[in-house]
Amino acid sequence: MSFDADVIIVGGGLSGLSAGITAIKEGLNVILLERGEYSGAKNVSGGRMYIHALQKLIPDALERAPLERPITKETYEFYCKNKKLTFSFEEKDKKNSYSVLRAKFDRWLASEAESLGLLISYSTLVTNAYRENGGITLETNRGTLRAPLAIDASGVTSVVFRYLGLRNFTPDKWMLGVKEIIKTNVNLPESEGEARTIVGLISGVKGGGFVYTNKDTLSVGMAVTFDSLPKSEVPAKDLVESFREKLGIEGEVLEYSAHAIPYYGFKNLQQLYADNLIAVGDSAGFLINDGFTIRGMDLAIASGMIAGLAAKKIVEMRDFTKTSIYYDMLKESFVLKHLELAYSRFELINKGTTLNIYTEVLCDLLSDMFTVTEDRKTLIEYALLRLKEKGISLTQAIRDMISAVK
Repeated sequence: MSFDADVIIVGGGLSGLSAGITAIKEGLNVILLERGEYSGAKNVSGGRMYIHALQKLIPDALERAPLERPITKETYEFYCKNKKLTFSFEEKDKKNSYSVLRAKFDRWLASEAESLGLLISYSTLVTNAYRENGGITLETNRGTLRAPLAIDASGVTSVVFRYLGLRNFTPDKWMLGVKEIIKTNVNLPESEGEARTIVGLISGVKGGGFVYTNKDTLSVGMAVTFDSLPKSEVPAKDLVESFREKLGIEGEVLEYSAHAIPYYGFKNLQQLYADNLIAVGDSAGFLINDGFTIRGMDLAIASGMIAGLAAKKIVEMRDFTKTSIYYDMLKESFVLKHLELAYSRFELINKGTTLNIYTEVLCDLLSDMFTVTEDRKTLIEYALLRLKEKGISLTQAIRDMISAVK
């Protein structure tokens, strides 16, 4: 049976384009299928990229890529009814992460890939996939394509894995991401940017919100688990608008987007490879939330690059059942190592008590310490009292604290 390419990549976001760029550089014949009219048309993200992986993919990206602002200030805001806890950390001249606008950035990365010879078929939607004669057959709205190896970079829905019966929808392992781009005057020097992480402003939901400063806009959004949406104080369709209004952010809404986001954690990752098939980026469920960083883009780029290198080895072996090569390479990379490192805090954050009850305990404790009455207690006495009120034993609190610092 003849094939149309060595590798077909489904999805033209960061992971798919990174896989395509790497595979093309390795001399493979590659076709990339993108369902949008252009790369980035169907993407929504928090809009912050840690750039170490991008600099490996394109070494001079810092000079040429359409990045917005370096993030030099981190601000955390915790809301507990009528109380609010805020703290910030600044590190000027830091260039480790940048705010990005994916519609702009992904189009640029696609142009870089096309200049290297990657064939991208836009407005191409995969409608079915099945194995046939030692390869993968992909039915699309523009015809049928076949390849001995496919890379699924289609996002959290993982269309190729799903059509092959290798994925199930689990509402507690997916998040709804909603985002608006707001036109505003950003009163900061061009070399500075801020990332605000906001918890508890919309009650009932498990997750949080963010505000990132771009050059002349703000990215405002929320990411919450699907299973918590029925408990939200506002309907899902009004989530980001209500969030923005409560923050008092005004300005023209230039863009609104909503998307599903993976929220598996290291120990709950889905199948990452199968015969003739590899998953990268969101399709693989690669997202880290360790309380300090919320990351997906660097994992997407790196896993795409690894998939491109693995594809070269698999094609040379002419044995397309040997996709475990990709997993072996992932284990040696920072991708799986960082996911494993983050898991204890990921699991702690995912518990109902962490974001809601511990935040309330901390707010009440600070209120106690900033209030003077004749019945004054020590800090530890107040802490034990507030923990007891929430039904948390000291042993459990210490155990959770140890998990937080692992």
